[in-house]
Amino acid sequence: MSVKILFLTDDREDYLADSLLHGIRQLNDAELVDYPRKECLYQAKTNKSSETLRGNGFTLYGLLEEPKPEPFRGRIWSRLEEGYFDAVIFSNLWRQWGLALQWKSLIEKQTLIFLDGDDDERHYPNSGSRYRLFGFGTAMRGLLGQSTTHIFKREWTKKTRFNPNSVKMHKIAFAIPEEKILSKPISKQSTFPVHIVDKEVAERVGGQTSYAFKLEHNYRTNLSEARFGITCRRGGWDCLRHYEIAAAGTIPCFRNLKEKPIQCAPHGLQDGYNCIAYSDADDLLERINILPPDQEYTMQHKALDWARSNSTRQRAIEVLQQAGLNCQS
Repeated sequence: MSVKILFLTDDREDYLADSLLHGIRQLNDAELVDYPRKECLYQAKTNKSSETLRGNGFTLYGLLEEPKPEPFRGRIWSRLEEGYFDAVIFSNLWRQWGLALQWKSLIEKQTLIFLDGDDDERHYPNSGSRYRLFGFGTAMRGLLGQSTTHIFKREWTKKTRFNPNSVKMHKIAFAIPEEKILSKPISKQSTFPVHIVDKEVAERVGGQTSYAFKLEHNYRTNLSEARFGITCRRGGWDCLRHYEIAAAGTIPCFRNLKEKPIQCAPHGLQDGYNCIAYSDADDLLERINILPPDQEYTMQHKALDWARSNSTRQRAIEVLQQAGLNCQS
């Protein structure tokens, strides 16, 4: 018996929510209704060209085929009243809190999953503007305190303060489609790719910090032919680039990774095992120069293993299981 899921989408690109939606679409046991239809995820994109999408639409967008038969996206309100859905997923807690308040009486009977994929480290609604909009009232306390309500947060640091007795919080991270993960590393042609997001390293090795490719194939080929890919904390600690590098069979080199809070995404990167954690350009170049070839080979394969464990399908299974929903295939 399939699990019926209503996924309330947002009108912008959101790597966390969009990768989860992509993953749930891969599960045969899930009957998913994305409402409104997340156009940019589907092959027949009608609302935006790839160049207007975040990151040129690389890796995650324009991949899905509409399932047959096409999911019925009508009568959402009445189907919620009838208890048709087993779970409701809010794609962004910060932007959809008003909708949750409005629909409170409709969604109390379903398992609720609130996604917080923003770079903001605070726990919602610890924001002055949100308090001014929605006040300090207790209207949502009962809903949040239910055993079937779950919040999944990406940027979880010391600034993320919440009452663990009243809110079920879970870790979550970005994910990458299985079709973008190589089966094995290819022959390496360069030490680094053209696109290097760390300005200091780029200046040392002659890389380019801005987007270097208009075509995804060229970007991915250049990345997979490099021995090492550079990544770092940007708006938040998690970044789709971490997963793109690993999925290319290239060793991620993560600046200041050791400063990342343990609860914060990405999860599972280990210095010297599947990545290199470095502090500055000198540190990185020294580590690379002394890295034995056999260890480099092993780390490439471990990076691929890490990417596979962070596929969109795997992420969807993890999230649904943590929310008490059994979807395996």
